Amino acid sequence: MAAEKKDVEMASEKEDMQMMETKKKKGRGCHLNDPYLKEFLDDNTIAGMNHIFKGQSKIKRLVWALIFIGSMIACITLISISFRRFINKPTSSTITVVTENTKSGVEFPAVTICNHNLEYNLSDYIIRNTYLLMNYLFNADENFHLTGSNSSSVIKQCQALVGDAPSEILNATIWNIQNPSKAIDELIHYCGFIEGVNGEVEPCKDAFKPVLTSAGICFTLNGSDHGIHSTGIRYGLKLVLNVQQEKRPSFNGKSGIKLVIHNGGDIARPNLYGISVPPGRAIDVGVRRKATKDETSEAGCIDDMDLPFFPKDKFDYSQFACRENAIMERIAKRSSCNCVIHPDRPSTGAYSSTPNCTMSNACCLLHEYNTFHPESSSEECPLPCYFSYYEWTASYSSFPNGRYLDRLVNTLNKSADYIKNNFLSVNVFLDDIQLTTTITQYTYGPEALLGEIGGQLGLFIGVSIITFFEVLVLCVDELKRLCFKLQIIPEEKINNLESRITLPEVEEDQTEN
Repeated sequence: MAAEKKDVEMASEKEDMQMMETKKKKGRGCHLNDPYLKEFLDDNTIAGMNHIFKGQSKIKRLVWALIFIGSMIACITLISISFRRFINKPTSSTITVVTENTKSGVEFPAVTICNHNLEYNLSDYIIRNTYLLMNYLFNADENFHLTGSNSSSVIKQCQALVGDAPSEILNATIWNIQNPSKAIDELIHYCGFIEGVNGEVEPCKDAFKPVLTSAGICFTLNGSDHGIHSTGIRYGLKLVLNVQQEKRPSFNGKSGIKLVIHNGGDIARPNLYGISVPPGRAIDVGVRRKATKDETSEAGCIDDMDLPFFPKDKFDYSQFACRENAIMERIAKRSSCNCVIHPDRPSTGAYSSTPNCTMSNACCLLHEYNTFHPESSSEECPLPCYFSYYEWTASYSSFPNGRYLDRLVNTLNKSADYIKNNFLSVNVFLDDIQLTTTITQYTYGPEALLGEIGGQLGLFIGVSIITFFEVLVLCVDELKRLCFKLQIIPEEKINNLESRITLPEVEEDQTEN
């Protein structure tokens, strides 16, 4: 019994030694006998992995390994192309067309009219002596080309005129010299507005308000106050204007008006765009509303900006408004002209108490207009992310003729030649009630990049997001096995166990001897 017990103990010790040797070997790395790796190879979805590790022959395993490596290279190449495309941020523009509700009335555009020429009255001392300077300020577009003048010569003339001017002229404000209320009453002979079918003609002369523009004092009808329900030339705005060439002689060779059609929240830009209408002509202008919307970050656009002279509660932000505001702010600074030329001054802020610009500031104004360029200044005027405007088409005809000419001759007691040399007609109407918006968007965003990467990984190596988690779990299990769970018995302990093992003595069989 003692011998049998001793044999059992020896067998148990041998098994322990074998298990320790096995654990020691397993602790050295991953191999196909590793249960975690074996389970991963059996269940994973990576194409070709089973063939590489469990192939029937080395040649087949080598071929599958080459196929897998080639697929990986192709996949990585295409993924890098996708990343480069994503970094380049390609964009595209889409056009959406929305029909506006005519029952509640479609907003009519703002209409601004500017007479090309200023009043020159020999009997008015102030107008007569400020006529040249006022034209240099607001109406010198072609004078430089026709007369050979330049900025320095104009400023010298200004200094000579202002230096000898009496206080009566020096204290006259830029805004009031041309008497805007009188000018609009003389310019507009007739104004009528019809909103739609069965609508009555609404007089609209009083709806025009004077505004200061880059071309001087103009007059604007704000279309947001006038809704329209019908399209076509019968409806909308009808104007008959008198440019008074005898009272307002041409300064730069032009006569007539500049017609600007714009959004009601935007400021007029007669020096940038508009329609010139000469006397003796009728113009019919059909307009349609357009908008641009930029949903990218490439242009660095902004939604709005509160400008001191064009606050956002009254005006829509635009790059042009920002630049005009930059000019006005520069003029209003104490280091510059220290005056406000815009009549709609800020009610609060740095310029609320700044004095109005007078003729004593005329030379400073000329200097700033000729030397300060907001496009190249440090003032940042980004583009708006959303901007609405009106696109137009125009047709011209001779005006006035026939019965209406006779009517004007009899009403005004003027000759037919006078009427044709001074009168013109303007019709502005909607030719479409649809809003067309051009939207700029990214065509290749993060979702498209992830979709392409997933498609390429699935196509070439059969990998999905689940596979990444499977690999992660395998790595965690292996780390746990190698670092935390396995306790490898040192070599000294194994040797000590071997030294304690004693083999049983074999007794000779006496019977055989």
